[in-house]
Parts: sequence; structure tokens; C-alpha cells
Amino acid sequence: MTDRTFPQIPSHLQKKAVQVLLRGGQALEGMVHIPEGMPLLNFLGIKRFFLNVTSVRWTETVVEAAPAEHLSLRISNVVWVVPIDGTLHVSSALAPTHSSRTVELQLVDGITLTVDLNIAQEQRMSDYLDANSGFVPLWSAQVQATTRIIDRLAVNHEAILAIRELEDKA
Repeated sequence: MTDRTFPQIPSHLQKKAVQVLLRGGQALEGMVHIPEGMPLLNFLGIKRFFLNVTSVRWTETVVEAAPAEHLSLRISNVVWVVPIDGTLHVSSALAPTHSSRTVELQLVDGITLTVDLNIAQEQRMSDYLDANSGFVPLWSAQVQATTRIIDRLAVNHEAILAIRELEDKA
């Protein structure tokens, strides 16, 4: 028998409500079971291929889908995860400050977000995004062509097609 080292799984997991948008426009709400005090970004970062969600209720779907008690979602098909539970932090980073830059994120399925990223003027956008492996934390993201603003979300790197810096309006 080979000796394998497995990451320690905390004994105390908490259920936290999230909304998940999948490629193709399917959306659901459900619960993730996350170690106490762990930010969503860190939790998603340890998931290699699948994200488990329980008490699943489909909110937008092409075909009528029945609720599911347990569903495993392929991480590469996740566009973003939005914490519904106010106690679930997206990351340990702070929301954008005076040094933020406004960018447009072009995502899969024709989705475009306008958001301020907490990066200095001389920092490259690609370096900032590469520093956040797997998912990128965003705050106050405006979904273009709608009036929807998402307060806090984690966007999958694989769902980002292009990043464009917008002109400073100051």
C-alpha cells in the first residue's frame, strides 16, 4: 500500500448558499459545504474538477429541470459563483480602493461585465488576474445590457475571453 498525503479536511463544514451560472446560461441556487471561515475563492481554488452543490434549485435553464438534493458541477463549465449568504466572503482581499482601474471583462456566452479592479496604474492586468488562480474575486460588477449589479462574485478564469481597460472618466 502506497503512502499518500491527502489535504486535511476540516471536521467542521458549514452550508453556505450560492448562485452558480454555468456555460450556456443555466443558473442554479444551492448550498456548498465549506470549511468554517474559508473565503469562497480559497474554497474554489482547491477544487480540481468538480464542485458539489446540495439542495439545488434551477433558476434559469433551457429545459425544465427538477430540483436535486446533490449535484456535482464540472468546474470548467462554471462561469461564476455568487455568495448569497452574507457571511461567506469572496476573498480575504479588500474591495477596490482609490487605486482601482475600470475594466470590461468579456466572458463566454456573450456576457460582459464592467468592474473596478483593485490594481495600480502601472500594474499589468494580466499579472493581477494570474495572481488569482482559478477564480477572480470581483465587487460591484455591472452586467452590461442590463441594470443588474452583482455585489460580490468569483469569476472562473476559463470563462474570461478578453479584458479591456476602459478610459478613466476623471
